[in-house]
Amino acid sequence: MRARVAGLRVAAERERELAGLLAAARPGAGAYREEPLTETWFDGLELVARGELDGAHDRFAGALLGLADRGEWREFQDALGRTLDVSLHDLDSRVTTPGPDAPVGGGTDGGPRAALNALLAHYADLARSRQRGPVEEPTFGGAKWLSLGEFRNRIAGKSVCLVANSGRVGTGSLGAEIDAYDLVVRFNSYRIDSRATGARTDIHVTIHKHAFNWDQHVDTRLVFGGDVGAWRSSLRNRLVPGAQVHLGDDSLRWPLREIGKVGPEEWPAIPTTGFNTLFLLDFLDVNPVIDLIGFDFYESGAYRTSEAMRMPVTSVHEYADEKTWVLDRATKVTEHRISLR
Repeated sequence: MRARVAGLRVAAERERELAGLLAAARPGAGAYREEPLTETWFDGLELVARGELDGAHDRFAGALLGLADRGEWREFQDALGRTLDVSLHDLDSRVTTPGPDAPVGGGTDGGPRAALNALLAHYADLARSRQRGPVEEPTFGGAKWLSLGEFRNRIAGKSVCLVANSGRVGTGSLGAEIDAYDLVVRFNSYRIDSRATGARTDIHVTIHKHAFNWDQHVDTRLVFGGDVGAWRSSLRNRLVPGAQVHLGDDSLRWPLREIGKVGPEEWPAIPTTGFNTLFLLDFLDVNPVIDLIGFDFYESGAYRTSEAMRMPVTSVHEYADEKTWVLDRATKVTEHRISLR
């Protein structure tokens, strides 16, 4: 409740600041401040269609200021979003030097784009604060976003092992061999035992639904999720600023479905985090070595962090189908290791 109230206060402050920015940026908006909102808004849209952008943005700003005067902040936020969309569209087809028909926020400190960026920053903070309260690190502690192509380039040419959270790994002694790979990938609630599992984690891959090991420092963290809204919410609420250097973006969110285009008709079950990852690596096909360590598809039970050991092995996955897929593509199979390359 405290976070919610604080968020509403920050949002209200940003709304007042936005109104001030609009009034300063569009002196001509005052003439439309008390005019009927709907009429003013549609007049502005007609002017946009005719290319008369200066008059259009004066009307948009006037309509917004009228909403602010009346304290209709929800309508203000919605209308501001529409206005910013128009301004961004304008900048795509125009030079960025100031002119008589500059978009909303056009000023002298770097031209329309700099002024529009100031509006966008206030708008983003407003929307974010209303949704969940103030956020100290909206950029997740400086984490660098990785697209599918950028992730491919980072892993290309490197040997990689995927370490399962299985009882077979926990009772083994492959730690030194695991740490010898160029890249070590671990999943969800992995547990570290240097003798059995190795000590290094380069890539942590996790489902968005829980937050095991999100505080462990890794180079790259990939968060998987089938529902894009729930995925975004988890990143905002669960990601620990500074715990990762690189973070997978939406293009890496759900590999089997979104990258491989394998639909539920072809693969009805929800893919596991491990299967999504090995599918991704197999699809990219840029690693000379792809080894799966301890992948027995939970036949030997689980080996996880202590708090996760209380959780049952979920039944929403189809482990038998995943095992068949892996073995059909394996180049070598031993007691502890399955090689795909």
